[in-house]
Amino acid sequence: MIAIEFKLRPLSLGILVIIAVAIRSAAAAPNVPSSLRSFPRRSKGGNKSILLPRGALNEIRSVLESHPNTSTVIQRGGATASSLAPPPSKPSPDQSPPKPIRIAFQGEAGAYSEKSLRELLGPHVLSIPRPNFESCYRAVASGEADYAIVPIENSLGGSIHENYDLMLRYDLTVVAEHDFRVRHCLLVKPGVDMKDVKYAISHPQALSQCDNYLRGRGITPVATYDTAGSAKMIRNAILEKEGKFSLPEGCTPENTAAIASDLAGKTFGLECKEEGIEDDDSNFTRFLLLGRRGVVQYLNKKIPSKTSLVFTLPNSAGALYKALACFSLRDVDMSKIESRPMSAGLLNYLRFRNTVTQMGGGRGVGSTVLSSQELPRFRYCFYLDILESELDERVQNALHHLREQSDYCRILGSYPAKSRLVGPVAEAVEALNAANAGKQSSSEDLRLKSLPSDEEDTRKLNIGFVGYGSFGQYLSKRMSAQHNLRCVDPLDKSKEAEENGVDYFPMFEMSNFLKGLDVVIITVPMIELEETVESLPSEKLRKKLIVEACPLNVYPRTVLSRILPPDADILCTNPMFGPAIMNNLKTDLSLDGLPFVYEKVRITDTRRADCFLSIFERARCQMVEMSAEDHDAYVADAEFVTHLTGRLLDRNLLPVTPVSSREYAALCDVADMTANDTFDLFYGMFKYNDRAKDLLNKMRDNLASVERKLAAKEAYLAASLEMKNTDRQKLLAECRMLLREVAKSSGKANDETTIERKLDTSSSTPEKQ
Repeated sequence: MIAIEFKLRPLSLGILVIIAVAIRSAAAAPNVPSSLRSFPRRSKGGNKSILLPRGALNEIRSVLESHPNTSTVIQRGGATASSLAPPPSKPSPDQSPPKPIRIAFQGEAGAYSEKSLRELLGPHVLSIPRPNFESCYRAVASGEADYAIVPIENSLGGSIHENYDLMLRYDLTVVAEHDFRVRHCLLVKPGVDMKDVKYAISHPQALSQCDNYLRGRGITPVATYDTAGSAKMIRNAILEKEGKFSLPEGCTPENTAAIASDLAGKTFGLECKEEGIEDDDSNFTRFLLLGRRGVVQYLNKKIPSKTSLVFTLPNSAGALYKALACFSLRDVDMSKIESRPMSAGLLNYLRFRNTVTQMGGGRGVGSTVLSSQELPRFRYCFYLDILESELDERVQNALHHLREQSDYCRILGSYPAKSRLVGPVAEAVEALNAANAGKQSSSEDLRLKSLPSDEEDTRKLNIGFVGYGSFGQYLSKRMSAQHNLRCVDPLDKSKEAEENGVDYFPMFEMSNFLKGLDVVIITVPMIELEETVESLPSEKLRKKLIVEACPLNVYPRTVLSRILPPDADILCTNPMFGPAIMNNLKTDLSLDGLPFVYEKVRITDTRRADCFLSIFERARCQMVEMSAEDHDAYVADAEFVTHLTGRLLDRNLLPVTPVSSREYAALCDVADMTANDTFDLFYGMFKYNDRAKDLLNKMRDNLASVERKLAAKEAYLAASLEMKNTDRQKLLAECRMLLREVAKSSGKANDETTIERKLDTSSSTPEKQ
């Protein structure tokens, strides 16, 4: 069954008749069940949906694709596909100008990435240079940029693995690709003669690609951080600017050239002495355009398409062969496959997110999160490109088959191949080109130098800790370098605060403590939360961000929402770092892959909240936004059972042994973890979890069940042994009687006496028999 949703624009009567005939002819096919030959209509918004039998789809698609004024949405098992929308007409004078398209790229202005995006998207988009690749992803994910263009592989240098990893960390999707021809240019200060050039500065990879050219002219290569950045260094030297972008030692604007793009030369006012100086003219870099929404719904069979995916496989013989067979057996062509090692933290994060995605109702299903000891030292994920759309029926079947075999599988994007654009990005580019037809704009006018979030990177928050136990001390160690911190605690924590660079306030100076704070983090035990919040002066909390960090979220959210003033922002969090990290108080311990679960309960100042959350995001935590109800349903029970098990496993029950199994080591870790926690924390998990008593009773019942099974097994073995002894005595008695009869019949009294003695000896030592 295929559902097609029509978004009808004015159609001619002939087109409608053709569509109707196609539907009826397909329905009358002999291989279509009679139950599928009716077409019930169902309302979905303002559109009409029709259930079609198989066979009508191809005929209708060809009719609709040939008509320029029709767009369709085809649904197959929840996925959608649409034909290309017609090109937008030129805007009238009364229409508002189209919105600019903001594209983030890594590097300085004039970098090859910027030139690539202008080749793909045209000259009128806004480019945003970013200092690194992750900031490009972050800009798109936060909505500060519409798209990001990133290099994924080079024909000479190979894959850019950082971008592979970042595609897994951020929920962005590929919307287009572009093969960019890299042409290196020799850029110098205007008026400099080639014979005066002694040094060439650029990125090491660009220098290696021009090695023969430089050797032939006796030019010494000097490595710098970036290609376009080298052009910027010469420009700054000409302007006599010092600092980060000054020239290397011995280099001057008169004796130094930069190897970069011609766009970098135009951007920084340098003269291009020679173009195409690379040794190999087959130097291509493949760029991917990433966005928040995919374009798979705009692909059709007339558009050559690609689908990129990533998956992991179990460590078993033939696993990769079986995975690739999912596509080869269905004649799906593959253009690339690459394996990439991944960290345990990232793999656990992917499995954790996959598990949460599959959860529904009660308990979750999916892969189990493994500890680093249970995972092999080298864990691989596989990146695959196939030359079909994700909506192709063969691809759909292959993906269903692959998901049955893989631990994790994700579609990175289904997009048009060979630098084509479809969907909203194509419409936006065409609208920009139409609105700016005949206009000349400089690259400086079409370039954003910074983003609002750049201020957050340097913004210092005033953060206060209410309660300065082990968790508060750990957080302050991580935040003290960038933010202004202070703490308040009923106990004298002045020594600990001074060591961590935190200002300590006693409880009677609460008003002074709260004065001027941006963020208040409440890090007291959960059983003291309500009393602590009620003791805080309500007026002093207005327009501040209040953050709680508890193992449960529903109860703290209820308390804060009830007590705090309505203009106070509320953020519920559960940093699941574990006592092993928080009690260590070492900031060099990585948080990579550790979950940070949060809910924005009430946020008015989003920039302040995002600035606070970015502290943990930049530490590469698993940033999981989840409602308090879902958090407690998924996490609370597991946390309570873990802590209960650790408290039952007294360390005296787990003696140190020279040889131990992985299971024994895991039990020791659980016991050590819970031993470092206070009982108040455990009691809070018990008191404010409605299912805690049921879990405790279940644990008690399970222990009683194990005791009963042990007693039953012991009784069974004892009874079996008794029965064996009884059966042996009966057998010996029968043998004795038979032997007596034999002895009597033979008339040998001495033989009978000997037999009796042997039988008595046998019956007296049954264990040896």
